[in-house]
Amino acid sequence: MIAPRLTEYSPWEMPLVIAPAPARSSSAQSPIIIEIGPGRGDFLFHLARTDPAAIICGIEIKWRRFEKLRERRERDRLANVALIYGDARVAVPQLACLVDKVYVQFPDPWPKRRHAWHRILDAEFLGSCARRLKTGGEIWFITDDKLYAESTAALFIADPGWQTYFAQPIVTNCPDAFPTHFAQKWRAEGRTIYYQRYKRS
Repeated sequence: MIAPRLTEYSPWEMPLVIAPAPARSSSAQSPIIIEIGPGRGDFLFHLARTDPAAIICGIEIKWRRFEKLRERRERDRLANVALIYGDARVAVPQLACLVDKVYVQFPDPWPKRRHAWHRILDAEFLGSCARRLKTGGEIWFITDDKLYAESTAALFIADPGWQTYFAQPIVTNCPDAFPTHFAQKWRAEGRTIYYQRYKRS
């Protein structure tokens, strides 16, 4: 498949390319789990293997990664993986279903203040996630950037519809978290990882 020429579009006009999960016999009640920016796909395919009854959907903004994910899905014969190529800020509001979980792990922190508007997690996108999550659905946010972690926590705290799973909004140790490529890389470099997990009430 030829990649769309994204230079012709703003992020909000970017066309979505959808590679749905292969046809299979499944319940209409199958849990739906979204990972935004799956990268190499280690966590995405881990979810697919450990929860074969769920539909696992990766939203990837980089074409080459999207193509590699699709090739890996076919190679590993995982019938419960769906893929969307596009900007998650466009894709999530267009989802035609309610989802159970959303994972955002190590997104680009855009550390310079003048670039902060590029960050995926802002008040508008958080609102989009809230509207697409089931009651009791959850969102995970993991980053190695302290300022990004703190600004994101402030967004969740400001909305009483979110409840943290942890004793405090941000924790730096989470044994239940999957050891992604970036988590292992950053820890090896001595960086601190900041974990957040919230439930939509």
